Formats: sequence, C-alpha cells, structure tokens
Amino acid sequence: MKNSWREALIGLCLAALPVAAMFVLVVLPAFEGLRFSLGYVPGDNPAYSTGSHLVTSSTPTLEVYRTLLSSPFVQADLRLTLTVTLFTVLLILLVGYSLALLVRFGPGRLGAAVRSLYLIPMFVPVVIAAYAFITLYGSRGWLDALLHHVGIGYRSPIYGIPGIVMGLVWSHLPFATLLLGSGLDALPEEQVEAARDSGAGFLSILWRIILPLNLTPTMIVAAFSGISVLGSYTVPALLGPNAPQMVGVAMEQYFGAYRQPQGAVALAMITFALAAAIGALYVWGISRTRRHG
Repeated sequence: MKNSWREALIGLCLAALPVAAMFVLVVLPAFEGLRFSLGYVPGDNPAYSTGSHLVTSSTPTLEVYRTLLSSPFVQADLRLTLTVTLFTVLLILLVGYSLALLVRFGPGRLGAAVRSLYLIPMFVPVVIAAYAFITLYGSRGWLDALLHHVGIGYRSPIYGIPGIVMGLVWSHLPFATLLLGSGLDALPEEQVEAARDSGAGFLSILWRIILPLNLTPTMIVAAFSGISVLGSYTVPALLGPNAPQMVGVAMEQYFGAYRQPQGAVALAMITFALAAAIGALYVWGISRTRRHG
C-alpha cells in the first residue's frame, strides 16, 4: 500500500511539471489576452497601455470584436484565411495520401524513392523554401524565363492564394505523409489480399477498406494541419498578397505597424476560437468513430 502511494505521488509530480509549464506559458497569457480584448487594459504593460484605439471598460465589452468584425478589411482577411485553410488541408490530404499509398503499395524501388524524397521539406527552413518558390515560380523567375524563350505567356501564382497554398502544402506534407503512412502500415494485409482475390480493383479497395480503416490518422492530419494553417505567418507573409492578408500577417500588422495591440489580441482570440472549433470537430469525430467502430 505504501509503495502504491509513493508511485502515485511520483507520477503526480512528474505530471505536474508539464501541466504547470502549460499553465504559465499558455493558459495564463491566453487568459490575460482575453481580458485585454474585453476592455481590461493593464496599466503596468506599456506595450498594451500605450497602444492606439484602445477600448477601456470596467466591465467586459465586445466593442473591440464588433469594430473588427464590421471592418471589410478584416472580413476579407478572414475569408482569405478560411479559403486558404480549406484548400490547403484538402491538398495535403490528397497529396499526402498519394505519397503514402505509393510507399505502402507501390513497387519496391519507387516506394523507397518516394519515402526518401517526401521527407526533404522537413530539413529545409520555411523561409528558404519560400524564397525558392519565388525564384522558381515568381514573375521574372526561372519558369517565367524558360516559358518566355519558347513564346508562352506566364502568370505567376506567387503573391496570391495559389502561392500561399503551395508553400503551406510543402511545409506540412512530410508530417501528413508520415502519419498517413503509419496508419497504412498498420492495416491488416489479410483484408487487402482477400479483396484482391475476390476481384476488387484498387479504387474499390481504397474506398471500402483503406479509407475507413485509416480514418483516425486522416482526421488527425486534417485537424492538425487546419489548426497550423490558421495561425501561419511566414509563408503568407512572404508568398501572400498585400491585401487581403492571412490573419497571422494581419495580427503582426495591427501590433507593429498600426500600433493597435488590442486589435491584434482580438484577432488572436478569433483565430483561437476557429482552431478550437476544428479541435472540437476532431474530438467529436474520433469519439464517434470509436463508439461505432
């Protein structure tokens, strides 16, 4: 009995350290940011108290959110962010699944080559990758010059939605493919072979066996990628348009260029709410899958 209490106490102490770190580094700043966006301006923080267009109130107020959400510029930024997030997640799933299927079911040499190549973006810093995209696909870039020599017109996808999506898919693809591939590796080979022996084609096997059995990794990739894309900054700042902007870039503009920290924090809270909604959908989907699985 004494040993069990000692083991429980040791486990509690080990778990308390990361929980305390998360509380200090995540929960407490998020709570202070929420209070600031609701009108409680801390006087001991000059970065907040000296900002412009401050809304100060002794009781919680949604005036900052009303002002932001009524702005056509913020509305355009939110639409762009949601559009980019949707298309990026869909492309990550499509390309990631294609690569994972090649590794799992493709010929030996092809699978080994794909397994080596899709990991490359993990070792390339995002800033370098973004400038590489600009050099290759930007106006007067390598592809533009090549097509110009053969008399073909070219319109660069960089500095628009396609450029952001390309950069974000590149940076998120290794994680997605690894996770989807691990799920495919865990599939029971007997079911796939039985379906093949009964005459089922690959598309039928994919739709009726592989996708349902690999649903949990798919939902994890979709949720994690969506949350990451929502708050992304580097790729949208380098490859995106000047207006509208992704919410992550707009936050930096509000905080640095416009000197409106309250607006930046409110945008962060809106982004957090969207990310929480994605997380809630993920938890609901996982619980429903386990309940009916």
